[in-house]
Amino acid sequence: TGNVYAWAMVLTGTSGNLSVTLYLASVISIGGGKVWTQVEIAAMAWALNILSGLLNTWGTKPIGWIAGFSVWWTLCGTVVLVICLLVKAPVK
Repeated sequence: TGNVYAWAMVLTGTSGNLSVTLYLASVISIGGGKVWTQVEIAAMAWALNILSGLLNTWGTKPIGWIAGFSVWWTLCGTVVLVICLLVKAPVK
């Protein structure tokens, strides 16, 4: 069961990092007009996975700070994304 749990954590962490990568790519695309290639998105996802792995080696205290920041990032990022979509929408 420990092995299954470990793989589940790897897969959920990786999918979460891919979601963050796609979110950042879409925000940058909306704001700056950059069109991301699949290779660029994959490279950004790999970098985020490596960064996530490094952060997880530092212990629980920094992870707690990151979790607190994550709450505000999610709230503010969602508001910014909705505003960007409303402003840039072709049909208003």
